[in-house]
Amino acid sequence: MVESTQNDGVCPDDSDRTQMLTLIAEVGDALNRSSYPNPETAKVIREICDAYDYDISAEVFPTYVLALDQKEGLTELVKTGSSFRFDQVADTETLVHRLRLAELPVGEALEHLRAIVNAKPPLNPVVRIIGYMLMALGFALCFRMSFAASIAAVLIAIPIGAISLWGSVKGTLAALMPVLLTFISALVLALWAVHEGFPDPVRVAVIPVLTLIPGAALTTALIELTAGAMISGSARLVYALVVLLSMAFGLALAIDLAGMTSENLQDLTTTQAPWWVLWIAPPIYGLGNILYFCTPRRVWFWLVVVAFGAFWFNQVLEHAMHPQFAGGVSLGVALLAAWAINAHVKGNPSVLVMFLPTFWLLVPGSMGFVAISGAITEDKELSSLGGSAALSLLSMAICMMIASVLAPMVTTRYKGALPA
Repeated sequence: MVESTQNDGVCPDDSDRTQMLTLIAEVGDALNRSSYPNPETAKVIREICDAYDYDISAEVFPTYVLALDQKEGLTELVKTGSSFRFDQVADTETLVHRLRLAELPVGEALEHLRAIVNAKPPLNPVVRIIGYMLMALGFALCFRMSFAASIAAVLIAIPIGAISLWGSVKGTLAALMPVLLTFISALVLALWAVHEGFPDPVRVAVIPVLTLIPGAALTTALIELTAGAMISGSARLVYALVVLLSMAFGLALAIDLAGMTSENLQDLTTTQAPWWVLWIAPPIYGLGNILYFCTPRRVWFWLVVVAFGAFWFNQVLEHAMHPQFAGGVSLGVALLAAWAINAHVKGNPSVLVMFLPTFWLLVPGSMGFVAISGAITEDKELSSLGGSAALSLLSMAICMMIASVLAPMVTTRYKGALPA
């Protein structure tokens, strides 16, 4: 429960109470759609209520936000919508910062927030699909996939990206999109592998649908559970596991229908690209994020810098510690770096927009996905990856929580936001 306390600020106009109640509920919805964990959303709402001197409480859950004005006996319920693009995330952070300082009238703030929610993508679908292809290529290069495998991942990413955009616009079969797209991707590549001897079809099949894997939801759930938000964390964890299981089922079904043998089921590429491709992989992946998620121009440079730095920091750390721990430490350092940039760089680039691509680049959600598929298909080599994926996610969640505690040491002028 989030409860505000009355302060010595300007006494609110009673005529604004209904609008303020709606604003609080819709701010919670916007933060949920921006991938904020429950504890941070609750903190932001409390600070806004205190800034405007309103005694309003709110219950924040992954799928809805309930705001309550106990003085007037009013309630407002807002169901959480689909995830925001990066331009919407950045605009939401800017608006929240102003609301924390009570810089806008309540009615005007509500208009700004609804304009953000209803904003159309600044880039056309063709450009965004190109961005999706670049993300797939960046992922493939990070795994040092062979040239043929990288090209296959990019080609499969074209229809997957197009269907994803169409589905997000139309809202058709949204709940089934992850499993359907995974099945389509895996079936095409499995048939190719069976009839043409294509190498490493499992990893290649996963790459085009990596953005659909709920790695962020899994880690956010762990953050919420460790922070004591048991209901929110449990609900998010169950949702993420259901999505993960459904995608693994789609992959396993495609493998079975194609008649793929166990010799074809492998997780790591057998014919690796030259090591130097690792230098271009993060920038290519970052450029894909910029285009696909409509990243604001002021964040372009820093998004690529954070992703590149975290990727190579992780590569170095893997020589000194277990890879599962290296990923967690790298994400924690990347989060602190994003906060420092947000606080000290002109324009205050969005913390979430800088950090989320790095999170997706390092999060081992694909390992858990492939591990579950291995269990379904009774392939021991793949299913053994499950323990490593779980340890990696836990390591990342803990290191991100530590980074949130250390954040005041790197930020002074501008309050950042805790990404999931």
